[in-house]
Amino acid sequence: MAFEAILFIAVLLIAAKIGGELLHRIGQPAILGNVLAGIIVGPAFLAIVHPIEAIELFVSIGVFFLFFLIGLEEIDIAGLFKVMRGKIFAGSAIAFLIPFVVAGVFGVAINMDFVKAFAIASVIAASSLGVTAKVLSDLGKLKSTIGLEIFTVTAIVEFIAIIFVSVFIQIDTGSELPDITEMVWLFAKMILFFAVAGIISVFGLPPFFRLLKNHLRVKQAYFGIVIGVILLVAYFAEISGVHGAIGALLLGIAVSRMSKDEYQEISKNVSVVGYGIFIPIFFAGIGLHFSMAFLELEWWIIIIFIAIMTGVKFLSSYIAVRIANMRPATTVAYGVMSKGAVDLALMLSLLQAEIMGDKLFSLLVLGTLITMIISTVELQRKLKKIIHVKVGTLELGLIPIYFRRVVSDTPVIAIINTEFSKTRPDITIKEFVENNKITKSPFLVFDKEENLVGLVSKNEIDRSHKKTRDSTTIADVMYRKFHTALPDEYLFSVIQKMNTHPFDMIPIIDPKNSGKVIGIVTNKGVMELLTDTKNINSMPR
Repeated sequence: MAFEAILFIAVLLIAAKIGGELLHRIGQPAILGNVLAGIIVGPAFLAIVHPIEAIELFVSIGVFFLFFLIGLEEIDIAGLFKVMRGKIFAGSAIAFLIPFVVAGVFGVAINMDFVKAFAIASVIAASSLGVTAKVLSDLGKLKSTIGLEIFTVTAIVEFIAIIFVSVFIQIDTGSELPDITEMVWLFAKMILFFAVAGIISVFGLPPFFRLLKNHLRVKQAYFGIVIGVILLVAYFAEISGVHGAIGALLLGIAVSRMSKDEYQEISKNVSVVGYGIFIPIFFAGIGLHFSMAFLELEWWIIIIFIAIMTGVKFLSSYIAVRIANMRPATTVAYGVMSKGAVDLALMLSLLQAEIMGDKLFSLLVLGTLITMIISTVELQRKLKKIIHVKVGTLELGLIPIYFRRVVSDTPVIAIINTEFSKTRPDITIKEFVENNKITKSPFLVFDKEENLVGLVSKNEIDRSHKKTRDSTTIADVMYRKFHTALPDEYLFSVIQKMNTHPFDMIPIIDPKNSGKVIGIVTNKGVMELLTDTKNINSMPR
């Protein structure tokens, strides 16, 4: 039996690697090739490999490695906070809730148990970071604003789905409705785990890893202990009522905050074992559980589930993107609807917990693969048509022809703002701070003849020494070299000036009097024009 397990693992690993390579060469995610390889060598087709207990162990470990590496390599905390805002959370909630409710209600309508219906709905509503991150990374857009926005919404939807599935797995599926006290206790355990795990991961593990690295002498002993810690955190997450993947994810995020050298060493070593062995086996293992048994379901049930996983999922993503005011809406929506690693991992968890049967599991795997292909192909196609536009500190993805038309045809006067803050060069910083509400927006500095002589912002004020503010004047700290623009200049010229300018605004001067300011143009004003729905809708499709 042991030798049979070795044979199965060997065949599965080789097939997964070959399948991943082939799909990668035609521009598709490698994980899709891993899953298809498992389907081909598994019971559904060639029946060379069967899902025995030894393979299930490899699959479980693969899930933990996968989520650890997602937290370590893909989740950019600084980037997420950069684009985080209330509308992002609202949009993310909508992206999850619409397919969750639709799939859950449909499940109950076809006589599923309430908990089972909404546990399955949680997986259907999930999005997956892995595939989206890979597409964005390959096109060099992962760190751009559009990439971070797609990534942020997808990450929130993914996290919501993991939490919901973790809760439903813990609830007794024999009851028609979950007991309130049981749910409260589950959430209490989860919150306690997050609190303890967060504190230990951020403040305890990094110093512990550094101590080990400095004192261990046996070859690869440090790396072996890191692997053990990943599995331990996953184990304690499971017994706390949280999916072990969340524990591994949190640990990965914590480790990503370590120094560059420490981070790279852990990332390199874990990636070799994870992506080299366990993660491909995990995805191929999903394929082993796939069968054509879903064809035994009613045809209309098959069609509706596939429609929810593709059509409803895209529609909810599009609505979410519009609520979050992200552009271009269709492109971002394809990124948010993506399915992949997380969905497959959660499906397998539901199958192992006997919440989902083989027929429905196979159907949902098929739906996930279809959605994965649609979202990947469309996201790649649309992103290649988008240019990365930077205006001051703001960034935006736009269709080139649209961007060129707007910036070439629109004069500055069209978006000029005649309200601006101003001050004098001879007043002290102390007096300036006491008499003005200082924000990020700069103040224009005018002399007695109302000629513009400088610009000053919160940054210059903050850099001044507090003890000398009663003797230091605005003239001592203000910028004397800055760009200005004329009202008949086109937006293209202003954007170029703003990107080589220390402020997110440009003063607009009177053509007849170079010292007189008639208004300002801000980067927000430019972005509002570029994202104006009327302008976008007037473009040829």
